[in-house]
Amino acid sequence: MGRAWALPALALVVAVACAGSAPAIVSASASAQPTASRTPTKPPRAKITVAMGAQGSLILLPWDVAKALGYFEDENLDVEFQFYPAAPQAAAALLAGTADFAGNSLDHSIRAQLQGKPTKMVVSFARLPGFALLVRSDQKDKIRSLRDLRGATIAIPSAGSGAHILLTYLLKTQADLEPDKDYRVQAVAASAQATALDKGEVLAAMAGDPFLTDYTNAGKGFVLVDLRREDDALKVIGGRYQFTGAVTRDDLIQKDPALVQRVVNSLVRADRYIARTRSEEIAAALPATITGSNKDLYVATLEAARQYLSPDGLIDRGSVDNVIKVNLVFGSLYPQLALLKPSDKVDVDALFDMGFVQTVR
Repeated sequence: MGRAWALPALALVVAVACAGSAPAIVSASASAQPTASRTPTKPPRAKITVAMGAQGSLILLPWDVAKALGYFEDENLDVEFQFYPAAPQAAAALLAGTADFAGNSLDHSIRAQLQGKPTKMVVSFARLPGFALLVRSDQKDKIRSLRDLRGATIAIPSAGSGAHILLTYLLKTQADLEPDKDYRVQAVAASAQATALDKGEVLAAMAGDPFLTDYTNAGKGFVLVDLRREDDALKVIGGRYQFTGAVTRDDLIQKDPALVQRVVNSLVRADRYIARTRSEEIAAALPATITGSNKDLYVATLEAARQYLSPDGLIDRGSVDNVIKVNLVFGSLYPQLALLKPSDKVDVDALFDMGFVQTVR
């Protein structure tokens, strides 16, 4: 039994399922005609809805790849994407039953479990945080370490966001800097972070792609700590950090494991395709609604994402433990925004289910 954080886990849930059969077609006369070949029976047509907080996000890329390359169609699935203003609304749609799956970070499964509405991540998309700490280029001679950020104003997408949680953990554990006391954060939408940096409203930003790659390639900023890279994540967090993936409700897993398996089959194929395929080829296979008009920037962003995108959909237990660890540090400094409190009981093993991924051939 896996260990629990704060108090012992209440339960372990394991769901392993597979679907499909291959009945033989028997010839009318074995001597008069050849035996017909065996063909797999196609599963029944099914429609699923997927809630996401952003369109075209690299940390949710397998959904787009699986749709563009016909992997869902191969499983006889009609997949509809529903886009919401932010990830919390997508997670809420999953819990409300208006979506069957969500593309989300593991944080939302932690929150759902604590609310008594358990969800599970069934495929990994990003095994490291897709963020880096970006600093304006005119500060290169002044900001050489995290401690040099004392007194700075740093942009985050929103209060309590994944970027905010990781920034807080990074500055506290690596430089003993505390928010409000040693630095301040300012909520700035990703689309407006370039302007805030250019105008000097903020000195740095905890940012993701494509903005991060675009801004640094233009020579306007430099990366101080890059949590998209495994070496920096190991140094700061102690290992991998299970970030985003495909999430569904426990009740759907119990009700229709064969359907879940078909979705997982498609997404693992997408993970594997992304891992083995040149970025230029991936970009060419996707519609402009995903890549945007600047294909060169999209290709550069994909290259920067290589280390943090999962190559196989698997989740290891240590990467989930690290999510809990990071959230607990954030909660100690932002109790009003805390996802986790030290007294909370979290069944870590019940946050994810690798039985479906391990079934994929």
